[in-house]
Amino acid sequence: MKVQFDADELQAMTHVVIDQLAEIDGLSKADKAALKRWRAEEARPASPTFQLLSERLNEEIQRTHESSEVRRLMRPDWV
Repeated sequence: MKVQFDADELQAMTHVVIDQLAEIDGLSKADKAALKRWRAEEARPASPTFQLLSERLNEEIQRTHESSEVRRLMRPDWV
């Protein structure tokens, strides 16, 4: 099984995460502004930074999935 997010799905996830981070009480106004600025400038599917993030996220999800499949084969559920 292969799980892969496209750029639009990753952008939606990124916006939700950034919005939740910006609501943290301990962050300064400058930090919140920097998060929102990064989201506006870099969190676009065409951005090189965002493309790299997308590649790495998909690779990590695939690696984690493959690792869980191997563990399941090595240790049956009934044990």
